[in-house]
Amino acid sequence: MRVFVSYSHQQGPWVWDRLVPVLKAGGAEVLIDKERFQIGKAMVGQMDGLQAQADRHLLVFSPDYLASTYCQHEMKKAVALDPGFSQGFIIPVMREACSLPKPFPKNNPLYANLQNDSNADVWDKLLQACEATGLGAKATDWLAARDGIRKYLERNQSVNLVVHGDGVNWRRLLDHLASDCLTDLARIDLKNPDTTSREGLLSTIAKAMCSTIKIPPVPYDLAEFNRLFNGRSSPVRLCISHFDSAVRRDYYDADLFDSLRYLTMETHKLVLLLLSREPFGSLPLPIDKSSPINFQTIELRGKP
Repeated sequence: MRVFVSYSHQQGPWVWDRLVPVLKAGGAEVLIDKERFQIGKAMVGQMDGLQAQADRHLLVFSPDYLASTYCQHEMKKAVALDPGFSQGFIIPVMREACSLPKPFPKNNPLYANLQNDSNADVWDKLLQACEATGLGAKATDWLAARDGIRKYLERNQSVNLVVHGDGVNWRRLLDHLASDCLTDLARIDLKNPDTTSREGLLSTIAKAMCSTIKIPPVPYDLAEFNRLFNGRSSPVRLCISHFDSAVRRDYYDADLFDSLRYLTMETHKLVLLLLSREPFGSLPLPIDKSSPINFQTIELRGKP
């Protein structure tokens, strides 16, 4: 479903940081000026061309929206496609209190009231109208998890994201974090067969860090791995998915976890984002309990 977002740039921070990520994570293709418009081309022509591609027209109402000539132009084009509001092409969103413009009062279409965007039910109805229901979790919970992860990683604090429920689309959450929030986030997945051995895991991490360093066999691998972080002015942020798999890896021994602890807790050269089904602290791993790796735990639950 292609969703054109019409909004005033006064509401831009909310649209870009909350509305658009949720729509995309839900599975919608978002058509928005910030990502699609090109320098050197006429504004109105680009607006019309982009809007013509849409299956749905999401209008973010506010006093600034109603005062904008460009927004009025987009709104009128949307209304012309469905003047009787019978096809569901137009999705009004009330972001700031204002009177609905003509012809909305006449036809009295339902709108999503997101003046306070902490109402999960309103988000659900909005995403259903956009056919963007692929989050697998409440939009409010998804945003809270995203905000928490971003906050801690920006502070260089390691995070354990614990996902409950098979339907949660955590991959889109990680994609959003890596593309829009933390562009330096390196990512590996323990479902990758290359990570089965200790040497393979370290080599996969090095590759994710865009390093060509060759990891030698055990026991020399950890020393070479540690050199990856020497001379870096800022810590490496590393996301490891399916971390529960670590409990089945005999090669992931105490020396490996001591090395990870040293990099995260002593030299502060590594910041981890671990995605697991169980909290890190409850996993039966060969870790020195007297000197643990400290994680901020964030939980994301699927819809009941």
